Amino acid sequence: MSPQTQEYSRFHWLIWFLIFFSGWSCQTVNSLLSRDPKSEIPASVLFLKSPRKMSSTFFKDGSSHYRCIQWEPGKSSGYAEKIELSFIAYDTNFSNNINAEFGNDVVESYKLIWNRKVGKFQRDKLEKKIVFVYKESFFKEVKGNTIEALLENQIAYKENKFVIDEMEVFELNGDTGILLEEGNRSEIGGENRWSHNLGSNQFFTSSSTYTKINNQTIVMEHTSTNYDYHQLSYEWNETEPDKLFFKPIYKENNLQLFFVPPYTNGLTTKTKEPFGYKRLGDFLLKEEIK
Repeated sequence: MSPQTQEYSRFHWLIWFLIFFSGWSCQTVNSLLSRDPKSEIPASVLFLKSPRKMSSTFFKDGSSHYRCIQWEPGKSSGYAEKIELSFIAYDTNFSNNINAEFGNDVVESYKLIWNRKVGKFQRDKLEKKIVFVYKESFFKEVKGNTIEALLENQIAYKENKFVIDEMEVFELNGDTGILLEEGNRSEIGGENRWSHNLGSNQFFTSSSTYTKINNQTIVMEHTSTNYDYHQLSYEWNETEPDKLFFKPIYKENNLQLFFVPPYTNGLTTKTKEPFGYKRLGDFLLKEEIK
């Protein structure tokens, strides 16, 4: 690792330590994960620019993994929420073959994998950096033979709660957020972190350095260029306090599906969904009439 990368890594992990382990107590933990009263200040949403697509052998075009990060507006630190969402539409021939072989409804037409992570953020406007640390995960997986049935199950099923320890560091610039560093920590697995350096031209290629730490000692470090760097770039959106914010995630024939980020849209009283859209939990459905 270059001296510049080492200095960068030490700086951000020091921030992480100071933010989340100074004066740590049960009261502090509860305050990290609580939401302040509703705000009229425009909120920020980071939304992955190039969602990772799934294999066309098993899934329909448009099946993808999405990531979205929201945080408390108007503050330099506070509540943060990340949604990792996989929308899966199985290829018809694949699902029919599986169901014919093993029985009906072994594979339903659609699946939604939902992972909501909550924690705290710290933003340094001068450095244009923002650090997120997530302490809890709320996970569920639902299925349905129609998109509407899938979304109804998404509303009905409860999330399963897990304790996690994950972090991310972004650089915010213009209308883009770039993921510079990410990591996780556990008692069994120790610390794992990845530092990303995006190359500026053909002579300075992008690279990622993986570091494994046990008992505060680096036990492994490896640099590679084999990483999907499209997964580091996010749209940085500023929402309007009185308007519903949503993003398209899937289209099939004349039916289009939109994601409605829950935290951002719950901060203020929003206008209802546009005419022709149907709201189902954290999603909108629109059927085009031809």
